[in-house]
Amino acid sequence: MQLTISNVDYDYIFLKDYEVQDCRGCGLCFTKSEKLCPCKDDLSIIREKLIAADGIVFATPVYAYQVPAPLKRIIDRMAFLFHRQELVGIPALIVVTSDGGGHKQVSQYMKMTATGWGCNLIGTINIISPMYFEDKKDSSVWGYDGSYHNKIASTIEKITDRFKEMIESQVLKIPSLYEIFMFNCLRSRTFTSQADYDFWNEKGWLSSHYFYDTKLNPLKKTFGTTLRAIVDLAGRRLKNKIS
Repeated sequence: MQLTISNVDYDYIFLKDYEVQDCRGCGLCFTKSEKLCPCKDDLSIIREKLIAADGIVFATPVYAYQVPAPLKRIIDRMAFLFHRQELVGIPALIVVTSDGGGHKQVSQYMKMTATGWGCNLIGTINIISPMYFEDKKDSSVWGYDGSYHNKIASTIEKITDRFKEMIESQVLKIPSLYEIFMFNCLRSRTFTSQADYDFWNEKGWLSSHYFYDTKLNPLKKTFGTTLRAIVDLAGRRLKNKIS
């Protein structure tokens, strides 16, 4: 569903409206190409919408300390994006709602996913719904809390303003230590997959500090360089072992 407000187009992707099959675990998307996936469904539609977006908001509730099955299915099926990142530089925002607990675990999982896909992660908003919304039942310890509501409302305003600013300016942020760590760990796949090697080589990422040119302070540069050396050493040993 697409909704236009002011000068912004919102395209809502409700996963229930799409047919997405379970991953079969064949590994073809990793070793050769996602085009060889045996599942024929609507996944490509969702993928194309994400690639074309100027910004992405990943919104999810907490189900048993994880994301719901439909979203997990999408992440499983698009696991090749952890190998060959197609969303590099696209600003992303994560919103997690829960009825009490589990939001920290889910937000960490979604952070790993968005960063692994190459998104420019702006921030995460965690909301305990009964404490935030006044119309929720307040019969439990998670009842409405005015102070909590104001705190989260302030966080939402700050992060969404930053999100909008990054979309409008198209400025790429300086990666965090976590993002540099993820980049180098994901690069290790190029030692065991020709498809990944060819993709990263074409992008010029094999010897770069990050997915895009950016200024890093001495600490981040040293951290990335050291980690890259460790990954290269481990990768070459693994490649020699399996060849």
